[in-house]
This record gives sequence, C-alpha cells and structure tokens, in this order.
Amino acid sequence: MRRLLYLVALSLMTMVLIVPTAGAQQGQNVTVMMEDNYFDAANITVPAGSTVTWVHNGNNPHTTTSYDGLWDSGIIQGGSGGSFSFTFNEPGTYEYFCRPHENQGMVGSVTVTGGGGTTVQAGGATAPLPPSGGFTAPSVILPAAALLLGAGALTFAVLRRRTL
Repeated sequence: MRRLLYLVALSLMTMVLIVPTAGAQQGQNVTVMMEDNYFDAANITVPAGSTVTWVHNGNNPHTTTSYDGLWDSGIIQGGSGGSFSFTFNEPGTYEYFCRPHENQGMVGSVTVTGGGGTTVQAGGATAPLPPSGGFTAPSVILPAAALLLGAGALTFAVLRRRTL
C-alpha cells in the first residue's frame, strides 16, 4: 500500500509539472525587410504571440508606423541596419506604413490569428507557418492522465508480483 501511495504522489507531481506548459502558446519570430521605399513581405499572417521585426536594409530613412497608433518605430536612418520589433498578442489585422514613403505605396499589414496560419513571403507566395509548439490543454490532459495512471497501475502490478 505504501508503494501505491508513492506512485500516486509521483504521478500527481508529474501532472502538475506537465499541465501548465501544455496550454502555452508560443508565437513566431518574423522578419520584414524595409528596402528602398517598400516592405519586403509587407502583408503577413502570424499566430498570436508573434514578434515581428522590421529590419532596415535600404538607403533611405524609413519607419514602421501603425495606422491605429499601436506602434511607431520613429525614423530609422538608411544604411544603418537598424530594426524595430513589436509583439502581437491579440488577433486582428494591423495595417502599417512608412511615414516618409506612404504616398509611394510603402504600406503593409500584419494579420494575427488565434494560432497557426500562413505567412506571405516575398513575391506573394504563401507557406505554412511551422508549428508553434503550443498545445490546447484539453487535448493533452486526458491522454497524459491516462498514460500516468496506466503506468502507475502497471508498476504496482509488477511490484506486487515480485513481493509474492
């Protein structure tokens, strides 16, 4: 009986360690290049929790500025290789522009989904995003609990057989 209590306690401790990470949703790190008067991969789709980094790769000064005032990189000087990052935690579509070059069509959008999705690459091709590593808790809890209980019962049976 003592061994059974030990196995139950060990199983519960393992569940406590596994379950909090089971529901964690990780985002992506996505890069958008700021070229001379255009964003390379201007319109992208990412899962919630993703960080988008705009990297200056041109000679002219640029910004990445959201139309709704959510972010503004300020002027990033040309030839600097400077960058600006923003993490998108809420689903929605966020449109942005370059303040000096908006009239020349330097605009883009970030569409944030609840998870998974596709990203638009340079040239308009789409590719599936790699798995984010997150799981939904209900899809993990029941199989993990069944696995732990089964392992505990098997171990108990083996230990009991050895003592007989």
